[in-house]
Amino acid sequence: MKSSDLLPQFRQGEKSKFIILPVPYEKTTSYKKGAAKGPEAIISALNQVEFYDEELMTETWRFGVHTIPLKKIKSALPFSAPPEKFLPKLSGYIENFVRNSRVIVGLGGEHSISYGLVKPYCDKYKDLSVLHFDAHSDLRDEYNGTPYSHASVMRRISELSPVTQVGIRSISEGDYKIINKGNIRTFFAHQMRGKDIKKIAKQIDKTLSGNVYITIDLDVFDPAYMPGVGTPEPGGLSWYEILDILKTICHTHTIVGFDVVELCPLKGNNISEFTAAKLVYRMIGYLTT
Repeated sequence: MKSSDLLPQFRQGEKSKFIILPVPYEKTTSYKKGAAKGPEAIISALNQVEFYDEELMTETWRFGVHTIPLKKIKSALPFSAPPEKFLPKLSGYIENFVRNSRVIVGLGGEHSISYGLVKPYCDKYKDLSVLHFDAHSDLRDEYNGTPYSHASVMRRISELSPVTQVGIRSISEGDYKIINKGNIRTFFAHQMRGKDIKKIAKQIDKTLSGNVYITIDLDVFDPAYMPGVGTPEPGGLSWYEILDILKTICHTHTIVGFDVVELCPLKGNNISEFTAAKLVYRMIGYLTT
């Protein structure tokens, strides 16, 4: 099933509360390629997710979900451009949605897109903080010749807003020197191992203030749960660990937008895209119950 065949439940019009925005951008990936195929794979998998959420006991789509067609977004944005030119265009594309308090659900694509998605929210909400799930800290000042690389995205976002990172287990020496200084707070995966995840969720919650934007690089999951990512790292978090943290934050803060990035679909194995689709649907559910 192609994403063009998306079911009516996920195309309810641009006045819907939740706007699913596919962003198949991939220009700075440095290991496995394929993130550009992620959005369509997630959208297709959404057709297979049961509409009734067994945890929340509701049909989440009824709160209003609209998906921007891939064809429309591809014609509107310069996907062949370098990130310095692409990201401002992406920010401009969503400005009206942000202004009208729509919750953008960005689907990547590589992680660099998160800067373009976060910036309009930072402009609107002066108290914005960003919650970052990832295996990698993404705090390099520049990488492969650009300060807007996927490996630099959280460094750029930290210049706009306080950042709390969760699940980190791969960093450079330069990254380590700025972690837990200024407005960057980091929860390493090894520090969370074997601990009461609900207590950790409360600690994470205390680092956030005001309105919150959430960015989820799917390699935060252990590869056993999410093999289809560009840069898998052993020792990641489990499905329920991540949900416990998300549920806590969604119930204590106003989440203004979120993204799910870095899916690289594997041929003959649809575990990753289905898990990503269910994560998106569950997140929308947490924001409506």
